[in-house]
Amino acid sequence: MNIPSNIEKENEENNNILNDNFLNDSTAFLDKIKTPIILEELYLKAYTSTKKILIIIIIISVFILYIHTDEFITLKNITDKENFTTKLKAKQKGRKYLDHCLEEININNQKFEISLNPKITMIIPVYNTGEILKKVVKSIQNQNMQDIEIILANDFSNDNITLDILEKLKEEDPRIVVINNKKNMGILYSRSISVLQARGEYITNLDHDDFIFDEDVFDTSYKSAKNGNFDIISFMYVASKDYYSEYKEFDLSEHYIPHNYEVYQPQLSFYTLFVNEEFSYFDYTIWAKIYKNNIYKKAIDTLTYERYSMFVTTHEDIIGIFVLCNVANSYKFIRKIGVYHKDYPASTSHLTSYDKMLHYFIIFADIVFDLSKNQDKKYAAIYLDNRVEISNDENNKNVLKVINKIMNCDYIEQKYKDKIKNKFGKILGDKKY
Repeated sequence: MNIPSNIEKENEENNNILNDNFLNDSTAFLDKIKTPIILEELYLKAYTSTKKILIIIIIISVFILYIHTDEFITLKNITDKENFTTKLKAKQKGRKYLDHCLEEININNQKFEISLNPKITMIIPVYNTGEILKKVVKSIQNQNMQDIEIILANDFSNDNITLDILEKLKEEDPRIVVINNKKNMGILYSRSISVLQARGEYITNLDHDDFIFDEDVFDTSYKSAKNGNFDIISFMYVASKDYYSEYKEFDLSEHYIPHNYEVYQPQLSFYTLFVNEEFSYFDYTIWAKIYKNNIYKKAIDTLTYERYSMFVTTHEDIIGIFVLCNVANSYKFIRKIGVYHKDYPASTSHLTSYDKMLHYFIIFADIVFDLSKNQDKKYAAIYLDNRVEISNDENNKNVLKVINKIMNCDYIEQKYKDKIKNKFGKILGDKKY
């Protein structure tokens, strides 16, 4: 059939319009599809770039953290509520353990056997301790860890009760070693000779009237030390609220270290005590810590070779822990209550005369100078300025020796030297530096 030309032309025009509309609609549709595809491609590119940047940032952060070994690394933040609950449970558990020890109850019923390779050596200087010594030792014997050594350093006790108890403890427990000083030598000396004989992989200290506060203290501290290969592990302690509390009430040492920390170059943290800065991450007690055997022996060698007096009768903890921190490479605090500390008026720090205290301060300033590196020697000057006064002839003679070291040290800034000259001008006389 022949289609009229006018109709054919009209159909052709309609088809063209339809085709044009289709093309336009298709282009619009494709544009609608294309837009999110382009956005997705841009997003993927941005995500990939961001991911690469984040990886680079993490690598740089880890590297910075690694090279800055003098920084503190926070291991775990604990909320106040969790902190309170943890402390309350720990104190209740420790209270029960302490009661068993005070009653001399064996909670593990294990037969005491000597260990060829003890994991921990406990050192206790003893002087006229009396009956409480049996209860103190019981707090060590009741530990879950039995692979231990106990050294009782008898500092020339002169009461028969203490001497009899030492002999009985040694007979009952083959892990106990008794060292007898031929004369009264002081706590620092007694601890030092005990360290030199210690066989344990780690060494810890306890005063002769203090207690281990929980049955897993040795286990917990030892595992922490081994897992991170730490030279020093420090834990919390409780202390008597007053001098005559008779082990019934105590306060927690929470104000010392509120969180978990790893510390490298521990001596840097110690120095802040000299400038009276607020520094709640370090506790300078010699006890409530365990130390690698070789680190402790190296510290004792340092004390000996540097010719420092082993007869310091006060604050010997601070001298000991400072030297330990100088030879140690790492220190970690763990949230574990490990020691009940008994504080009482008869301790040497309460009975020491002012001149003897100054003697200790001078010795310590001398140790700080000799053991500190380069610019850190300024802390000897700071300590001398803060703690030492002009005293008797002997002390003045000793302090002049330390001052002479400080004044001739190129690493110490002039402002610190000027303070020393102003304070000790009377004994310096006309001496010029």
